[in-house]
Amino acid sequence: MGREKLERKLFFKPRCKEFGSFDCKEKNSIILLHEEIEAIYLSDILNLYQNDAAKEMGVSRATFARILKNARSKVAMSLISGAKLSIQDEKDDFIVAIASNSKNSLAPSSLEAPYILVYHIKEEKILEKKLFDNPVILTKKRPGMVLPEFLNSLKVNFFIINEIKTGIKGALLAKGIFILEKKKLKEEDLFTLL
Repeated sequence: MGREKLERKLFFKPRCKEFGSFDCKEKNSIILLHEEIEAIYLSDILNLYQNDAAKEMGVSRATFARILKNARSKVAMSLISGAKLSIQDEKDDFIVAIASNSKNSLAPSSLEAPYILVYHIKEEKILEKKLFDNPVILTKKRPGMVLPEFLNSLKVNFFIINEIKTGIKGALLAKGIFILEKKKLKEEDLFTLL
């Protein structure tokens, strides 16, 4: 009898959960577990060493290596066979950051906004709300040099801004942070971002 599976620490929140071929009518489907997409995110997007990624997930290095191998095999099988790939999303909470000109306003602003509002959302409830001075303004550095690391350190899944250029968008996506461009926003809109 095997031992009980330890609970994994999952930070990545997949935005899209279904992938498949446009020209191949394959009926088979492959399920990518949330821990497997987390392993791909930590290893291939954040470029963490397996030892560091294993610590992030709360598993041993050997377990992480096994999870990553399974994940890569499933992605490869989907690409080669044309089978639909579905991600099993177990994360019921996510973190949203908003560039804002006001300490209390949810009107998305630009990268030069003085504040970053950060919301932790779970089951259509706000668990926590934090206010930060925008590190782009504080450091007087280019957004691509400070914003991706800052938001990643807060485990942000989504960044809301009124408009964004391609370069910084790519830098944020490279950290697994999805960009949502919005001109207007209400707190209840935060619950339906996906």
